[in-house]
Amino acid sequence: MSIFLYNENCFDAFPKIESGSVDLVCADIPYGTTQCRWDSVLDLQLMWKELYRVAKPNAAFVLFSAQPFTSVLVNSNLRAWRSEWIWEKGNATGFLNAKKQPLRAHENIEVFYRHQPTYNPQFTHNHQRRTSKRKSVNSQCYGEAQSLTQYDSTSRYPRDVQFFSSDKQTASYHPTQKPLALVQYLIETYSNPGDLVLDFTMGSGTAGVACQKSSRRFIGIEKDGSIFQIACERLNFNKSEYAA
Repeated sequence: MSIFLYNENCFDAFPKIESGSVDLVCADIPYGTTQCRWDSVLDLQLMWKELYRVAKPNAAFVLFSAQPFTSVLVNSNLRAWRSEWIWEKGNATGFLNAKKQPLRAHENIEVFYRHQPTYNPQFTHNHQRRTSKRKSVNSQCYGEAQSLTQYDSTSRYPRDVQFFSSDKQTASYHPTQKPLALVQYLIETYSNPGDLVLDFTMGSGTAGVACQKSSRRFIGIEKDGSIFQIACERLNFNKSEYAA
């Protein structure tokens, strides 16, 4: 599947993306909650303007966040906000303030869209059957037949709280790296094979790897040169083929 990577500020790269071409935006944008040089909140109004131009009318915008930035993000486009996922983490943070407030063990994933997007519920299976129903089958021709038993399905629709362990124990590429399994889960939920996925703050390229594994096309943008190089290596992307 095709991959296009841009090593520059997302607002410089957006004009290079064809209008109405993107099927899904999935990005872990800066929260502005740390002192890290890369953790500066984007101009959200300009961000939405550019995303609306490059995305198809029914594209979903799936954006990671954490409070207090979550409130800012949702209110930046309340009209298009639709739902929220909670990523339950394996490891909590905030131990320095453990005597003042609870440990933080989750992040938010906000979902925006203008028109109903692709939605492929990722069912879980092999649950215990919850109910069974009996009904008698009667026929004017053959009289009363043997009762039938109908069983509840063992598959379940997904809930909005999902647990995913961190990947950092096996491979640490970025300070705010998200689990590959989680990103792939979101991409498979809100897009179909062959669709074009955009991550305009791609970091170490986890969304790109997820697209490769799930047969999606990918556009990735990252302004930090050293982190961009990590993404290229993870995606087996030739530097001579840079889109920027």
